[in-house]
Amino acid sequence: MQRHFICVLELAFLLLLMFGVDSSVENMKCYQCEVRESSLCTDEYLQTCPDNQAYDSCLTRIYKTKDDGPWIHKSCALAPCTLRDQSQSSGLGLDYCDRSQNEYDCVSCCKENGCNTGAGTIWKSVPALVVTTATVVYLMRKYGWL
Repeated sequence: MQRHFICVLELAFLLLLMFGVDSSVENMKCYQCEVRESSLCTDEYLQTCPDNQAYDSCLTRIYKTKDDGPWIHKSCALAPCTLRDQSQSSGLGLDYCDRSQNEYDCVSCCKENGCNTGAGTIWKSVPALVVTTATVVYLMRKYGWL
C-alpha cells in the first residue's frame, strides 16, 4: 500500500511539473498577426500578451467572405474564446468548420505559450506526451505494475 502511495505522489509531482510550469497567465505569449498564409506569421510575431487583460488563451481565427479571403488572425484571448457554448455548439452541429464553403469563420483556442503557431497545437504537445508516457512506464515497472 505504501509503494502505491509513493508511486501516486511521484506521478502527481511529474504532472504538476509538466503542466504547472508553463501556465502562468502573466507571461502568456501568443502569435499576434493578421496574414493570408499561416507561414507568414513567423517567430517575430510571437509576443507577450498585453497586460490590460488577464489573457489566458491564444486564438486562431481563419475566415473567408465571398469577396475577400481567406484571412488568418492570431491573437491573445480570454477563455472561452468563442461566444458559443461548447455543449450547445456540439448539439447543433456548429462545432464543425467547413472551409469548402464560400464563407466561413473558424475559431480555435489553446492555453500554452505560442500554441497558436501554424504547426498546430498537437505538435507542440508531442514531446510532453512522450516524456509523460516514458515516465509512467518507468514508474509502473519500478513498482511492479508492468
